[in-house]
Amino acid sequence: MIAEVLNSSYVLLAVVISFFCILMTLGICMYIKSREITAKANVTSGVSLDIGNAQIIGTREKQDDSFGTSIKEDCILAVVADGIGGYINGNLASRITVDTYLDEFQKNDVLNNISYFFQKAAVLSNERIRDEFGEAKGGTTVVGVVVEGNRMHWTSVGDSNIAVFRKGRLIPINRKENVKNWLEDQYFAGVIGREEAMGGPVDKRLVNYVGYDGFQKAEESDRPIYLKKKDKILIYSDGIETLSQIELEKILSKGWNAQKTAQAIITEVDNKDVRSKDNATIIVLSIRKG
Repeated sequence: MIAEVLNSSYVLLAVVISFFCILMTLGICMYIKSREITAKANVTSGVSLDIGNAQIIGTREKQDDSFGTSIKEDCILAVVADGIGGYINGNLASRITVDTYLDEFQKNDVLNNISYFFQKAAVLSNERIRDEFGEAKGGTTVVGVVVEGNRMHWTSVGDSNIAVFRKGRLIPINRKENVKNWLEDQYFAGVIGREEAMGGPVDKRLVNYVGYDGFQKAEESDRPIYLKKKDKILIYSDGIETLSQIELEKILSKGWNAQKTAQAIITEVDNKDVRSKDNATIIVLSIRKG
């Protein structure tokens, strides 16, 4: 009888010890997992941005470009709008658009639905331009990025540019919404033949812009672009295209801070020996890890 009780006690003790061992093992695993999650969060939140911008009027009579940045605790918005010079109100259209993007960014939790923010800002800008101008023509392109931690989301309407400079190479991010690219899309979709798509001269006329009566939506990233240390994000109007990609890469490779880089690019555009120069505007975001 005593032996049976002792045996039962040993069994119970073994069960209790096993139970505590299991709890300790689970606790250690959860602690390790927690440390991993925290480390990843610290890497993400440790990303910081160096911001620079510059602008020139070129040989045009007025400055139709507008730009702006806005900073929140968890993200930043940078936006450039290039008012259509063929319309008398291009400068006002670009200013309305940039102001609308900045206002909507500050008023809303954009990271909760980044696509909604991009589309709402574009539609509101379009409506405000058309309300302001009535029967008069006015319009603008717009490009913008939202950077949260080490992730970049982008949006684009028209033919301004977003690019990332990484390891000596400038990588275009968005695609211009012009007749040339539209014809190319129609060709690959089987709608038109090769001669129709390729027979004429390169056509840079826009097929979409903010302020257009047929405007429907903005282009946007379907997934974030993951940024790396020393990356540079460039948001710029097409006046910067006075410089070739090689010329831009040469400046970007200097390792200067964002403001000096932006100013060097604009100075190079200004010094370029060409007969006609468009307005040129650029924002540079350099990625650092604190």
